[in-house]
Amino acid sequence: MLALLASVLAASASSSPALETSMPWWERITVTVDDKGAQQSCLYETSASPNAAAACDKEMAGSIKADGAGRTGLYKKVTFERRFSPGGRLDAGRLEPGDTLLGRQVMFLTFDAKGAISSCKVVATGGDAPPAYDCDEVRKERFSAEASASPAARQAFLTVLAYGHTEHIA
Repeated sequence: MLALLASVLAASASSSPALETSMPWWERITVTVDDKGAQQSCLYETSASPNAAAACDKEMAGSIKADGAGRTGLYKKVTFERRFSPGGRLDAGRLEPGDTLLGRQVMFLTFDAKGAISSCKVVATGGDAPPAYDCDEVRKERFSAEASASPAARQAFLTVLAYGHTEHIA
């Protein structure tokens, strides 16, 4: 499921406007699955519109398959998130209380004056299921950079997280 979420988010991002390299941003997809393994919801959120969460489009939601059944009354949420940190500032990738880390991957990126990725290196991984979203996927993204930006402004960290949360619904 994590590889599928990564490819869905990458496909979503490749059709959107260029991502800014000088500003921090984040985006996430959260899928809720019921105790029978049926998808109940798919929500897309981004820092570009922090108060405007939207249901995943039909194609995106349909491509995310549920992971089996759980105990009666339990709903599982799985979230795939990207956090972009320009310059030398790394987002720690902290999770909310009750969330369980499934996988984490941190990439260090450098950009040329036009926003193309000059280099990408995975600098850290964690969890039992690191996301399949890697440097090959990042290179498919469209970034926008200021030509006059200093060399320090042309580097960034991209933290990719996958985490889960279980809730009891009475």
